[in-house]
Order: sequence, then structure tokens, then C-alpha cells
Amino acid sequence: MADLILVEDEEVLRRTLARTLEHEGHSVRALESAEAALEALGSGPPDLLLTDQRLPGITGHDLLVQVKEAHADLPVILLTAHGTIEDAVAAMRDGAADYLRKPIDLKELSLVVSRCLEQEVLRKELDYYRARDFGDSEASGIVGNSPAIRQLRSLIGRLARLEKRDGVGPTILLNGETGTGKGLAARAIHKASPREKGPFIEVNCTAIPDNLLEAELMGYERGAFTDAAQAKAGLLEAAEGGTIFFDEIGHMSKPLQAKVLKVIDERVVRRLGSTRDRQARCTIVSATHMNLEEKVATGEFLDDLYHRINVVKIEIPPLRERDEDVVSLADYFLRMHAGEYGISPCPRLTSRAIAAIRSYSWPGNIRELSHAIERSLVMNPGDTIDDHHLALQSEANSLQRMNIARVDDLEVDFSNGAIRLEDVEIGLIKRAMEFTRGNQVRSAKLLGLSRDALRYRLEKYRLR
Repeated sequence: MADLILVEDEEVLRRTLARTLEHEGHSVRALESAEAALEALGSGPPDLLLTDQRLPGITGHDLLVQVKEAHADLPVILLTAHGTIEDAVAAMRDGAADYLRKPIDLKELSLVVSRCLEQEVLRKELDYYRARDFGDSEASGIVGNSPAIRQLRSLIGRLARLEKRDGVGPTILLNGETGTGKGLAARAIHKASPREKGPFIEVNCTAIPDNLLEAELMGYERGAFTDAAQAKAGLLEAAEGGTIFFDEIGHMSKPLQAKVLKVIDERVVRRLGSTRDRQARCTIVSATHMNLEEKVATGEFLDDLYHRINVVKIEIPPLRERDEDVVSLADYFLRMHAGEYGISPCPRLTSRAIAAIRSYSWPGNIRELSHAIERSLVMNPGDTIDDHHLALQSEANSLQRMNIARVDDLEVDFSNGAIRLEDVEIGLIKRAMEFTRGNQVRSAKLLGLSRDALRYRLEKYRLR
């Protein structure tokens, strides 16, 4: 049974709606004005608020805004006979859970109320699981309770509090495989810092072409180049007083590396086409899955920049080293995705699914786990998720279904399911390294790779 507040100035309609909702098993406080509703909220928020848009005195939309300021998570449904698309957009933008037009279809009302209450239950469950897994950590976006994750949260919380006299935190390098959550860690650092209310600017160094990245970072003045019709502040300038996060900084070009080095040293930035320096006092967090020391040795990455961004290095552990967390993470993603799609009740993982999740190596780490859970949820209409719904293929099974005596005589058996190319690559590298007893030069020749290409893959997959 849910506690509802209903605000409707038309007495007959108010009684009809209240009776309908009470018949559904809810407790309803039926009021005739927004002022009365605000007074009632003083004794504690309900589970859901329904309000007419046009009321004597304070309007329903104004009531929505005031309620959301005091009770951000309280679901509010607006009812109106004078609604327009613009009204609906404005209400949803200001936090309405739903929007119904009069005359009210009582069956539709019951369904909308039930859905909103179910979504609220899911939200509270997610909050519970977050609180259970996060504890009191300031790095409150990182799920898990393994020793490695507890240590990571503690380190992030301690480093985030540190601040120099100019208001800038320590320069941090996050190192870890693709999909381990480096971006999440960067946001946790920002959120736990004194600069939390400042901007958090994320720069994906692989997504922006080199010829555009400099203009995006540094900004430009009008006429600096052909398409510069007006001046634009760069991302470094926009991050003033906050944090800028360079994701996959190892992909940044050397000319741009030199300019970023200057920004770190002098805390100023100069727009393209300008002669004036502007403040860029922001905390710099970088991330990479590469071995930057090797890139420094080969001349692909500036030695000075590497030492500037590597003041503090944090290793983000891969999922295969977090045995205690993998099932709780799967459960977390299952509830999260169920909440996002409005699926209720949330399906549960069977014992076979849990065993499959525990035994799989997760080369794509947390991102792969999240996608696997989401895929199984949307593809399976049942109330349980079994191992075959996850569609996981171990590298052993993949290799068993491949016979590679000669390249021109490759035999592959797809009859028992998909074969992940990444698993095959990992398996082949392991077999070559076993055959050569760890000799990288001979293994690279067997696989038709250069030694550097093999070393990159060994580093990428954390193979020893």
C-alpha cells in the first residue's frame, strides 16, 4: 500500500480519483489546493503526488517545482484539461514522472500510478545496493567490496582531498585495461574533491581527430582559421576551477603533447590566433590502457609530459582479479538496467548463470559485463536469467571449435554458438608463448607479428 497525495480543486473528480486509487489499495490524502499540499508535506513526503495543473492560487506546475526542490526523488504526476505539448515538455523537464490529460481514463491512471511506484521501488533498491557496496567511501561511484576495490576507494578519497595553494589537486594517471572503469574513477576523484561544484570536462583523445583536438582543447579566436566565424573557449579554459580528464592520453599527438605540457607547467592556455594567456587552473587526471614508458622509449610520447601526468599513478584492477565483486556487479547491473527499462519485477540470476559469470575471464572487463547483462535482460522475457541467456563463450571452448593446422585449411565450428575473436587471439598468444617457453621473439614470429605488436597485446590482455 502506498501513501498518495491527490490535489484537485473539482470536488466530484477529486472524490472519484480518490476512490479509484483507494480501491487499488492505496492510502489517499485528497486536497483541494497546492497550499494545502505543501502544508501536508511538512509532516512527511508521500510515496507519490498527483496534482491538477490549474488550481486556485499556486499552480500545479509551480507545486511540482517547489516539491522537487525539497524532495527531489518524490514522483509527481500532473493532471490537466488544458495541456499542450509545450506544457508536457516543461513538466517533464522540471521533474514530472508523468503527465495525463483530462478527461482522465481511470484505468490509465491506475497503470501510470503503479508504474511510477514500481520505478520508485527499483530506485530505492538500487540506492540500497549502492550503499551496501560503496559503504561510506567518498569514491561513491565505484561498486565492489574486494580488497583491491576497497583500497582503490580509500586511495581516491585521500588523494581527492589534497589541494595546492592555487586550488589545484595532484596530477593523477589512471592505468588499466579497456573497460575497467577509468572514467568512473576520474569522476569519483572529482566528486570527492573540494572542486566538486566546479566543471568536470572529459576529453576522449581517440574520438576527436588530431586536427580538431587542438582547437577543442585550446580554443580559438575569430578568424584563427577558415571556419572560425566566432571566438570559442577551449576545454582547458572551460575546466577552470574543476577537473579535466584526458581519456586515453597515449593517443595524443606529439605537437599537442607539448602544448598540454606547457599548460601543466604554467597553468595558462593561449587560444589559437590569440596573443593573450588565460587562466587554466584545473586538476588534470589522465587515463590510458597503454604502457606509456614504452611509448616514451620509442619516442612516441614526451618524457617530460609523462613525468608531469604521472605524479600519482593509480592502477585500476581488471575484473578477473576481483572474484569477490563479479556477482554483486552482475546483480547491480541487472537491477540498474531493469530500472532503466521499467522491467518489474526484476529477473533473478540462476545458479548456472552465476557459475558462468564466475568462471568467465571477462576480457572486456566491467563494460563487457554490463553489456552482457543488459543484452540478456532485453532478449529474455522470463523472470530468470540462465547461463545460455548470457551467451558467454570461454576461450577454451572457442579454441576447441577451431582446427588451425594451416591458415589455408581453417576449420571453424559455429554450430555450438558464437566465437569471440578476442578470446581466440588471447588463446593463440597463450599457446604460442607456451610453445616457445615465454620467448617473445619466437612467439611473435609464430603469430606473424612484430615483437612490439606482440608486447602491445601482452600488455593489453595482461598476459604473463
